[in-house]
Amino acid sequence: MKILQQIREARMDEEVIVAEAASGMRVAVARKPGYSTAAGYFGLRFGSNDVRFRSPEGGEVQVPEGSAHYLEHKLFEGREEKVFDRFGKLGADFNGGTGFSSTSYYFVSSGAFAPCLEVLLDFVQHPMITEERVDKERGIIEQEVRMYEDAPEWRGHFLLHRALYHQHPIRVSPGGPVSEVRRTTAAHLRACFDAFYRPHRMCLALAGDFDPQQVLDWVEQWADPARPGQPLSLAPEEPATPATDWLEEEFAVSRPHVWLGWREGGGPGLGRPLLQQRVLSGLAMDLLFEDSSVVHEALYREGVIDDSFGAHSSYDHDWGYVSVQGLSDDPERFAARLREEAARFAAEGPLAADFERVRRAAWGATVSGCQTPASLAGSVLHSLLAEVEPFEYLDVLAGVRREDVAEWAARVLDPAQSAVAVLRPPK
Repeated sequence: MKILQQIREARMDEEVIVAEAASGMRVAVARKPGYSTAAGYFGLRFGSNDVRFRSPEGGEVQVPEGSAHYLEHKLFEGREEKVFDRFGKLGADFNGGTGFSSTSYYFVSSGAFAPCLEVLLDFVQHPMITEERVDKERGIIEQEVRMYEDAPEWRGHFLLHRALYHQHPIRVSPGGPVSEVRRTTAAHLRACFDAFYRPHRMCLALAGDFDPQQVLDWVEQWADPARPGQPLSLAPEEPATPATDWLEEEFAVSRPHVWLGWREGGGPGLGRPLLQQRVLSGLAMDLLFEDSSVVHEALYREGVIDDSFGAHSSYDHDWGYVSVQGLSDDPERFAARLREEAARFAAEGPLAADFERVRRAAWGATVSGCQTPASLAGSVLHSLLAEVEPFEYLDVLAGVRREDVAEWAARVLDPAQSAVAVLRPPK
């Protein structure tokens, strides 16, 4: 195991060793003295957006929407024994998740770290994907997809995506529609696994009260040999402006649910630029709409928003947007007032005192959010997959200026870059 970095973060009293296995797998290990639990997070950059790609061998592949999520399910089935049973015997908490651009698997254990780590590395690297097994899981996945589609928060979120984007894959939820689940085959899932699940594309983050060198030795022992080659995702061309300014559906809700989003023209790429956009968008949305902001109080007093109101930002290498959502009996007024306040903020920028207050709050949330082995391992994996150093978020946050937030707001919070999605009660 080759040591790449030893990162000492004095501001958080944390130390992370970043190493590389012989296969090319990146491994980050953080010791957390005194904790009885330990955690492992294993992931890669492959998600629901990757439905059309060129394999490392050069052939072009098209798979159904939702294939990455389907594959996650199949890995958890294991080979001879279900992963649920293997982790259950060890008393571990475990799960996984498929996003637009990444998939991850994790466990949290108390007293059985080494066996859990071996299970994690085994089931992710050695799936059994057959037509019989894929057919067996289809009904379960269809049921999960329908469950999400019946949730208004989920439905409206992707209605907003369809308003903001013309053909970008994030228009479709990670599970894909039921019609796509039904046509997914073992050959589709094997093509995804063979192209993307290669050791040098995997990242592993581990945290707990253990001997780091011993843990690195275990990983080297249980990691698969190298399989060189890189897949290439083939994304459609996406115009820089929203697909439409207003999109709505009838849905089984008692009051209208409203989403308003503003999108960047494109994406920032990976690494430091992505981190900077995440920091700027987060600060700007807090300055504008968090509970203690002047705007939030004014809109609440006017009756434009209520306790259902919230703000959100989403960025990755090839997309970026911010949004607000809430219940409103007058969606048109809701959208108009929020656009008005966002445009005013974009023109004036934040006050210095508000900027420092919100930045300190973001700093505190980041530090407090990495205290347990599980939260630290998850944060470190997130950094590795974004191609930034662990704790680099604090460096960006420390260096950002009020003028940077103002510039971001002037560029992004343009009414022409916004779109509204509404779920209305049936007539």
